[in-house]
Amino acid sequence: MDIKAIIFDKDGTIADFSATFNKATKLVLDEICQGDPQLLELAAEAVDYNLSTNTIGNKSVIIAGTGIDIAETLSSVLPIDDVEEYGTGLDEMFGEICLNTVELLSGVKPALEALDEAGFVLGVGTNDSEENAINQMEALDIDHLFESISGADSGYGAKPQSGMIDAFVESLGLKPHQVLMVGDSIHDMQAGKAAGVKTCAVETGPATRAELLPHADMVLASIAELPNALKAT
Repeated sequence: MDIKAIIFDKDGTIADFSATFNKATKLVLDEICQGDPQLLELAAEAVDYNLSTNTIGNKSVIIAGTGIDIAETLSSVLPIDDVEEYGTGLDEMFGEICLNTVELLSGVKPALEALDEAGFVLGVGTNDSEENAINQMEALDIDHLFESISGADSGYGAKPQSGMIDAFVESLGLKPHQVLMVGDSIHDMQAGKAAGVKTCAVETGPATRAELLPHADMVLASIAELPNALKAT
């Protein structure tokens, strides 16, 4: 691979999805349901959240969806008049709470630093909001490693659309085959394929290797393996 730049998904790829979002989701659900236990059960079921174990299910819209996607899902059980406005509010709630819960996955920071030192241009493209992504990267002390950080509200669309990857490629004056998309979900791989870039799936999110393998050019256990993997190609 003649890779010059790498764009990473955030949750499940850079940040530990479970550590960051399991607790945060319960706090958000508690807030929006305002103490109504029946409503809480309905809302949790809608977004595939297990109230007994406080964990997000593998089919949850929270895994790869935007705030608007989550709002649309919740609109089946909650009185939501304006899905877009409600989704923006959810992004803000998650953003505030996740600043206290966000954690880096093991080995990510050294790997990102090694890639930066090797001359790769790095970026982030997430279905979270741009503000949340920037704030979390700052909280994790890795924001300085990225040339750009884009979210679903940055004006390029959300994954699996290719917009934020297209913008990253164009901003660097590169060809798509010179860029690698790294993510933990099928949405990430679909976005990468739509943009014409190379794709690398990591097994640090909810999706399994078997689920990811048909959609990716390569699958790694985590970002920690990426520097050596790129040296070998």
